[in-house]
Amino acid sequence: SQTRVVREAHRLHSELLYQSHSSARAPRTPLTGANPRRRPHSSDSARPRYATTTHPRRALLVVAAAVGRAHALSASAMASYANTAKTADGLEARYEAIKAAMPAQEANYAAWLKSGTINCDGYVACANALGLDLDVASGHIAYAKSFAPPTLDFELWYCRHGKTTGNTEPRVYQGYVDEPSNALNDVGRGQATDAADKLQALGLDPDLFVLSPLARAADTGRAFLARTKVPADRVLEWEAAAEMRFGDWDNMMVKDMPDDSICHLFYLGQNAVVKSAGPYVDPATGAHVSGENFVEVLHRTKRMLSDLEETVAALAGRSDGAAKKVIIYGHSMAGAALSILTGNGKQVDGEAYLGFDGKYIMPNATPVKLVAAKKLTPPMARTL
Repeated sequence: SQTRVVREAHRLHSELLYQSHSSARAPRTPLTGANPRRRPHSSDSARPRYATTTHPRRALLVVAAAVGRAHALSASAMASYANTAKTADGLEARYEAIKAAMPAQEANYAAWLKSGTINCDGYVACANALGLDLDVASGHIAYAKSFAPPTLDFELWYCRHGKTTGNTEPRVYQGYVDEPSNALNDVGRGQATDAADKLQALGLDPDLFVLSPLARAADTGRAFLARTKVPADRVLEWEAAAEMRFGDWDNMMVKDMPDDSICHLFYLGQNAVVKSAGPYVDPATGAHVSGENFVEVLHRTKRMLSDLEETVAALAGRSDGAAKKVIIYGHSMAGAALSILTGNGKQVDGEAYLGFDGKYIMPNATPVKLVAAKKLTPPMARTL
C-alpha cells in the first residue's frame, strides 16, 4: 500500500475581503535581474527577461475557509500527502476507486461548507459580478442571463504551454509551481515549436506578447518570439497570467491523494469552490504560496483583462490600419478562466453548468483565438 504522510491542516481566513489600492503603473522595461519564481535554466543566458507588472487598480479577492478544530472535518479532506514513486502501474484502477468515492468527497465538502467558516455569500457575489451564477452546494458555475462577452478593440489569442512531466501520467496538480518537473519536457519543447509554426503560417504578428512568469508557459512563447522582431517593451511578464495556485495540493500526484479528499471534486465535479487548506512551500526558496479556488482565478483574470485593455489602448496603432493583436502564453486553468470570461466557456455534457478541467481545458501548445476585434479599419484590414 502507498505511504501517506499527513501534514497538519493550516488555518485559513474566514472572511471574504476586497482589498483595493491604487498605484502608478510600473514601467514595462526589460528586467536585468532574475525572476525569483523561476529556477535557473541551462539556456537562461540567451533568454531576454521582461518586466513583471501589476494592475494599477488591483483588487485582491481573498476567499478563505478555516477549520476550527481537527475533528470538525475529516482530516483526509483537508490535508496534503507525500508523493510515492512515480509509476503508471494500476493507474486506471486507482482513478476508478477515487471516482467511486465521490459520495464521501461530497460529504466532506458539505461538512466544510457547514462549518460556518466559508463565506458562501461572498463567493456568490463575486461570481455574480462576473456575470456568472454559482451554486455553492455543488460548486458549479454557469453563465447568468446578464452575462455579456466583452467587445475588444483588439484580437485576443491564447496559447497554453507545452507538455511537462507534471501533466504526464501519473498527473499532478500543477499550478503556481516552477520546479524542474514543471518545465517543458522533450514533447513539450516540440509542441512549442509546432505552435510557433502554426502562428507563423497564419501570418500572426502580435503587437503585444503577455507571458506567464512560470517557465513552461514563458518558454512556449519564446519559441515564437525567437522568430519575430517584436521590441522588448512589447513582451510583458505578468503575474496575473500565472496558473491557478493550488496551495499544498500543488505538485501532489492525484493518485496519492486520499479517496475522500475534496480535492478530487475539482476535476471530477467541476467544483469551483474547493481549495486547499495550506500553502505550497517552494522547496528551493521556502516561499509560501496560498491556495485559491477557481472563483478567485476568474476574479483575478477579469482584472487582468481590464489591465490588458488599458495596456493595448496605450499602444500606437498599426501601420497597416488593422486591429491590434495580442497573444497570451499561459496555462490550463488560467486559460479556462479567460475562455469563460470571453464567452467561450464549455458546458458540461448534458448539463447547464460550465466545465473547466479535464476534457474542458485547452490542449497543450495550441493557439486559440478567443476574441475577434470589435471592428477592423477598412480598407487595410486583414483576415488571418
